[in-house]
Amino acid sequence: MLPEQYLLSQFWLPLALIPLLVGLAISADSKRRLIGKIFIVILLLIIIAHPSPLEDSLEGWTLHLTASMIGPVAALLFGIWFSLFSGPIPVSPLPRGVRPFGFALIILSVAWFAWMLFEARPAISGVQNPWWQHFVMSLLTTLVIVAGFAAAFALIMGDNRVKETLVMAAISLTSFGMLIYLLAQGTTSDDPVYWRSASWGVLGDLGGMLFGGGLAMITFVTFVWLGEKRMGAPEPVEPLSTDEEKVVSEILSAHLEGEA
Repeated sequence: MLPEQYLLSQFWLPLALIPLLVGLAISADSKRRLIGKIFIVILLLIIIAHPSPLEDSLEGWTLHLTASMIGPVAALLFGIWFSLFSGPIPVSPLPRGVRPFGFALIILSVAWFAWMLFEARPAISGVQNPWWQHFVMSLLTTLVIVAGFAAAFALIMGDNRVKETLVMAAISLTSFGMLIYLLAQGTTSDDPVYWRSASWGVLGDLGGMLFGGGLAMITFVTFVWLGEKRMGAPEPVEPLSTDEEKVVSEILSAHLEGEA
């Protein structure tokens, strides 16, 4: 099998099927969930079983970058999980004592990423990963935009959400500051010229995000409209009887008097 044929059948095709299988894995039916989970594992094994050295293809470098980010991403996800679900939440709360550990994991994730960014760029046998700069620029740009909009949304739409607004604004401004620093100063392993060159690739990512987000929104609205159209007009509701009105009045008066 030619390398191009292998990459198409054993890398890009399984990668394209994973979102569909994720949908099966989170479905309500237990059999579908089991099938989705089994095939996700199989496809991941197919993708990971790269027959040639990773540095021989861009797809191999993609796997290398993904593997390099497992540690920071896992620390961040577990940190967010511990921090959120150990607080005042009614759904599956964790012990209160794990919350500081969650914050520590988040700090560890950020420090780990910063260390990789400034001191230890992912590489294989001295050859640096060509996707690293593009990944960093896309990540920071996305954080600037998403966190900025989240801060504005929390401030405008939220009630007493000043703390959350400040956190989102801090993330956005910090990411923006790191972007400016990389474009102006670079890192120990990369000249700022290369970072400025990589920044142009972010335009494609932003365009894809806008197109994908817009398409998802249009699809969602279309399905809602079709569903409501099939339901038809609701039937008229009969007014309450005298006995029902009396019961409702008693309940309302009892609760209103209790609050007063």
